[in-house]
Amino acid sequence: MARRPALIAKRTKKTRVSRSETYLVNLKYMGDEPVFVKPVEEGEYGRALNWYNCMCDTKDAREYIETYLKEANRTAELKHFKRVPDAWVPTTVAWICRMISKGAKLPDSAKVFMNERLKETLKKASKEEPKIDKGQVISIQDRIRERTHDIIGDIEEMIDSGEDFSLYEWLKSKEIPAAYCTAIVAKYTPWLSELIEAYECKDEQLKEGYKHFTKKQLRERIEWFNKLIEDAERYGNVTKKTRAPRKPRPVSVEKKLKNLKYQKEDNTFKIASVNPEKIIGCQELWTFNTKYKTLTVFRAIDRGGLQVKGTSIINYDEKASFTKRTGRKPEEYVKRVLDGGKIVLRKIMDELKNDAPLAFRINENTILLKITA
Repeated sequence: MARRPALIAKRTKKTRVSRSETYLVNLKYMGDEPVFVKPVEEGEYGRALNWYNCMCDTKDAREYIETYLKEANRTAELKHFKRVPDAWVPTTVAWICRMISKGAKLPDSAKVFMNERLKETLKKASKEEPKIDKGQVISIQDRIRERTHDIIGDIEEMIDSGEDFSLYEWLKSKEIPAAYCTAIVAKYTPWLSELIEAYECKDEQLKEGYKHFTKKQLRERIEWFNKLIEDAERYGNVTKKTRAPRKPRPVSVEKKLKNLKYQKEDNTFKIASVNPEKIIGCQELWTFNTKYKTLTVFRAIDRGGLQVKGTSIINYDEKASFTKRTGRKPEEYVKRVLDGGKIVLRKIMDELKNDAPLAFRINENTILLKITA
């Protein structure tokens, strides 16, 4: 396959070495953190300081000093030290604090040096609490842009190598999200259009730029870039189709019942509502409207039970749920609902003949009489 002209300079990647990798390399030669079981001698003291210098950083130093001050109940100094900028954190003092926290018995001169330097450091404390610079936070757009740049850079390197490859298989092996395929197509579509114009001799400048390609080589290159774009589009479509749908977040019981209004108790009938939280997932709910003297039963349509949406009861069986007027004996029917078992409850609605529209909305006149699982 003919190589493309060097229109875009090849981007060289810097080898990134994480702190963990550096730490492991140093650990191999420096060993583990020193352990102090007896009074520290001068030579041992120097080797310990050298170990901390190689293995720890400013973040560790700040943590060691804060831990020491906290353990020593030096609260006022700890509060001031938290306002000291990182540039003024004394690392040698931090290593001494660490050794003392680990039980090391250091020479008096080391402790005197530590306290004097710490006193000087506290003078560098700022008057206000340190503020987080929001400008340093990388936005999602910037992360996507940087990731897109890296992906296209990797594709550029494969193109520059001159080896034939399948972009579809490469994207699949790297598990690249479908969202980046649009950027890949947008990157190489103008390139393909330029090759087509050069092949058809529509632009003299393009014709001059690609004069070292034969017609056959240009045609092969057009076919290759066309396949590259098709692979990106096909991978994007397949990934979108096979992506698992996002599961809806479970709604808390408190949020479901936030707008539910009901009557907590009624002195006339001497009844009170049950806990409305029990409605969620129950199989049967009995309510009584104290204003219109109507009795309502909701029976769930499936094993998921009844649910609440706003001020309404949902997921009930319309054929098995009823609202009926209790007539002149509302107290009797209310008492039978409260005291009766399954057989009694099954017969009550058959006895009442005065039908009413199903009161699926709960309001301030509705008592939640009884709930069955």
